[in-house]
Amino acid sequence: MPIVVDLYIPRQSWAHAIDPRVKLLFVASAILVLLVFNNLFILLGALLLLHLIHWSARIPFQKIKFVWKTLLPVMLLISALWILFYPTGTPILQIWIIKITPLAIAQGLVLAMRILSMALAVFAWLYTTDQPSLVRSIVKMGLPYEWGLVLALALRYIPTFQGTYSLISEAQQARGLDISSGTGFRRVRMMMPIFVAMVISSLRASDQLAKALESRALGARGVRRTTLRDIHFRPVDYLYVVLILAITIGLLYLKFQYGLGVHSVNLM
Repeated sequence: MPIVVDLYIPRQSWAHAIDPRVKLLFVASAILVLLVFNNLFILLGALLLLHLIHWSARIPFQKIKFVWKTLLPVMLLISALWILFYPTGTPILQIWIIKITPLAIAQGLVLAMRILSMALAVFAWLYTTDQPSLVRSIVKMGLPYEWGLVLALALRYIPTFQGTYSLISEAQQARGLDISSGTGFRRVRMMMPIFVAMVISSLRASDQLAKALESRALGARGVRRTTLRDIHFRPVDYLYVVLILAITIGLLYLKFQYGLGVHSVNLM
């Protein structure tokens, strides 16, 4: 089975219709706010808001579950390490030198929710943006066209090469190649027929790709590149930009001017 690199989920929703650059601004602003604030209730509110965004964008529950399932071990580990090694405040339970305090539990939960919230913000961008629009938005923000093309080709050919590896591996095993036994260097030597075939296949693909790019005048001077499906800001996208910046600046102002969310538990 080829791996899935494109996380885009085609839907008809307000989030899918937003310009990818606006969504990238939202991700950057969300990560900034999540890193600045250290309050349990604020991060819990951000987590609920991000789940609401996924739900309103008609993202399947299984995709949200995938994020939870992937990050849950990391969240539990970080929370446990913080609770055990950074006890702050009056302990509610003490076993030998291990002290468990309410403040340490709150701070551990803050770290866990921060990681999950940042991941949900990034996945909200990836789930609602197809690869061509994603790459095109980065190019429009100043990335050189050639670099954007490299990114697009990488996203396109990673699953292709993985599928080729699976096909060659199954063909070699059908001819009697045993790659399940052996360890270390011995196993690497047994897989050499697969590696050689992969190198040959990669060289052929790169030669065909080079000829295709050359036929399309890649690198020609004085040529203006065109796009079949370009992205454009709509009036509502400008409204989203103003809203995101206003909320971000407002939260940061409340944080540094009035100390909003300074403590891990109390809002003030």
